[in-house]
Amino acid sequence: MSTDDGTAPPAPRLAGIRSRWLDAAIAGLRDDPGVAGAALVGSLGARRADDWSDIDLLVFVDDADLDEYAVPGRLPSGPGVLAAAFDARHNGPRGTRAVSGQHLVDGLPLWVDWHIQPVSRAGWPADSAVVFDRRGFDRLLVTFSDLLSTGEPEPPTPKEPADLQIARLAMVPIAGKRIARRSPETARMIEFLGGPYQPGASWRRHLAELRRLLEGFAPLGLPDSVAAGHACLDLVADTLD
Repeated sequence: MSTDDGTAPPAPRLAGIRSRWLDAAIAGLRDDPGVAGAALVGSLGARRADDWSDIDLLVFVDDADLDEYAVPGRLPSGPGVLAAAFDARHNGPRGTRAVSGQHLVDGLPLWVDWHIQPVSRAGWPADSAVVFDRRGFDRLLVTFSDLLSTGEPEPPTPKEPADLQIARLAMVPIAGKRIARRSPETARMIEFLGGPYQPGASWRRHLAELRRLLEGFAPLGLPDSVAAGHACLDLVADTLD
């Protein structure tokens, strides 16, 4: 089933999980005196999120504490468990840090990107929604995307082959959400995850390929992540009926 304008119908369970997780995480950030400020960025910050959107958070900490905070699990979490986490500093400019992770809440996946930056370069992007600010940082004229692409990127940290496979498993639901949104980038992402590149395939064929990929990740020994991936793809399947 689809809406009158052809977009995917809402997935309120995912939006509800996101809201609960975010409320708890923000409370934890406020309780941490080492966090100078925090804002929502990405689609939530720009107020163009839908029920399928994940979470992007920008936090500023003292320069000397940057690496202390850029450790998976160091920043506060909401309900559920952190199933997988990755150093993602290569997604930002030199001198910044980033951590990405998949949380499992009520049997469904939630992807969270933390962007950790030093106060020496603090400023709120034009398309961010500030949660709190202890030091009165300026509002910038540029977008968050502009900031991430400014200057040389931070070099990536080495990753073992098993870590790359765990990351691909965690990103299967993200590819599923692209199906729900009818994104033209779906085929390319499925290829990145290890499937064939089939730009002309139907949405149902893309969905079947993601289910096949999920089963292929079973040897990693992360059954809860595989089950959560299938649960998310079930919601995606509802958009195709």
